[in-house]
Amino acid sequence: MKKLLLTLFIILSSLDFVFAVAPVVTSISPQRQILNAPRSVVITADFNTALDPASVNSLTFRVFGKQTGPASGTIQLLNGNTRISFTPANPFLAGEWITVNLSKGIKSADNTPMALGYNWNFWTIAMPGTLNQTLIRTLPVRRPGEGLIQCYGALGCDFNNDGRTDLAVVNEVSRDFRVFLNNGINYDSIFAIYPLPAGSFPSPSEAADFDHDGIVDIVIGNAANNKLSLFMGLGNAAFMPEVPYTASNNVRGVAIADFDGDGFDDVVTANRGGSNISLFKNNGNGTFGTAFNINTVGSSETAVMIADANNDGIQDAFIGCYGSNELVLLLGDGNGGFNFSSRTPLNGAPWAIVVGDINGDGNVDVAACLSSANRIGIVFGDGAGGLGTVTNYLSGSFPLAIDIGDVDGDNDLDIISSQYAGADFRVFENTGNGVLSTTPVILPSSGSGSCITVHDRDNDGDLDLSGIDEVDDLLFIFNNGPGPLGINTSSNETPDGFYLGQNYPNPFNPTTNLEFGISDFGFVSLKIYDVLGNEVANLINETRQPGIYKAEWNGNNNASGVYYYELIAGNFKETKRMLLLK
Repeated sequence: MKKLLLTLFIILSSLDFVFAVAPVVTSISPQRQILNAPRSVVITADFNTALDPASVNSLTFRVFGKQTGPASGTIQLLNGNTRISFTPANPFLAGEWITVNLSKGIKSADNTPMALGYNWNFWTIAMPGTLNQTLIRTLPVRRPGEGLIQCYGALGCDFNNDGRTDLAVVNEVSRDFRVFLNNGINYDSIFAIYPLPAGSFPSPSEAADFDHDGIVDIVIGNAANNKLSLFMGLGNAAFMPEVPYTASNNVRGVAIADFDGDGFDDVVTANRGGSNISLFKNNGNGTFGTAFNINTVGSSETAVMIADANNDGIQDAFIGCYGSNELVLLLGDGNGGFNFSSRTPLNGAPWAIVVGDINGDGNVDVAACLSSANRIGIVFGDGAGGLGTVTNYLSGSFPLAIDIGDVDGDNDLDIISSQYAGADFRVFENTGNGVLSTTPVILPSSGSGSCITVHDRDNDGDLDLSGIDEVDDLLFIFNNGPGPLGINTSSNETPDGFYLGQNYPNPFNPTTNLEFGISDFGFVSLKIYDVLGNEVANLINETRQPGIYKAEWNGNNNASGVYYYELIAGNFKETKRMLLLK
């Protein structure tokens, strides 16, 4: 009898083991790589089995917006506990890249955990706009009297949780990053400066919430040594001092993902001098273990971007190899390891890469700036871990950064290259199916074009551009559509000299137009005074590119009478008279 009971116990134990079901994701919404998810989209993941409610929380189901940062919201279990639903507390920003992370901590009702984590990305919708954007402000990154700081890299994210995209500008020579807060229209002066004492020529940067406190943290790679610099956020755009970690030489690329599915974001760096990549695993508290260096099949790994290349819910690594002029794809195994999958030549040395579904087939593609060849290259992925051949487009001289977003709001991803030697930014329209226009829109810089941040700066639903000039250390703030101050370029022609035209109409009620021309790059002031010499309006007070401009002044809040408008540009100064009649 005892023998029979023992046999039955063994059989029942075996049956329990057989019928224990690990949770597996069977469907998701929004679909991976979709380009037009509503900004208040409800995110869902369906499973093959009922889940343990205690295992589903903000630590095991996380959402992060590239501009908005860690998303708070309401998590629910639906459909007999087989569906996780996340409703964001606040809308995402327009046209931003969203990452959804599900960790191994999610368990079935019988307490069986997920075998692997699950991740996917999608984009929120951007409203229709224009590629030919208006330069509304040029802002110095240097402090008064400061020499070259060589700003290269601007990380756009909401650092003070006010729903607007701020900028952390990384500076190579001064070894620091400087925070500029978004005032709703453009940016104020420097809010704070954070040094990198262990760094050397810092440049690549990314944001995450490494310790799950709901506050944005930053990692920065150092191009002239082997350090990865970590800055833990304190809230309100404040950060703790630098914590350095050792990678391999010349950290040129930085990317973030939960590579081992434990619910905490890890970091991978691309090390040009070390000719490898370094993986830093999160210890589960916002600190990192010793780097694990990985040799790829390429050489001089310089750029790295993360996305799911084979649609299995595990993040993979796209590596731009500067020495071997190629793109290498490594597939993640979900446990923190990588396996070689594919490689393709690029016909030039990749300085930076971006990822996204460029041809609209639902699979991740790659765009690279090929600095040595004065070209950008597009490589389409097949959704199974394979890479196609490169398609090249001519850029300006020495492109060293490339960025991506639906700038014109037509539900495809446009490409922006930044030309260091050409001193401009070029916006390539995606004309459909991943075919780019061969006549890009050219936006001005001054000394160099170094990188672009693609974001809805003014929260009006379309995508704006913020450019960096590392020679003159300037921020170039472009607006999608007319400038909010009514200062617009009326002609791309460069005038022979400075001039100030007569306002029109004149007399006027209540608005009039003021046209002026600038023949050299420099600081420009356009102000309006009453007959007593009191300043009543400051229309422009910043550096401007050469060109012909038109400003509009609305005198609705001013009394009838004579007013004077004065233009100061370089050594040029002129004042004209106008008449407001109500």
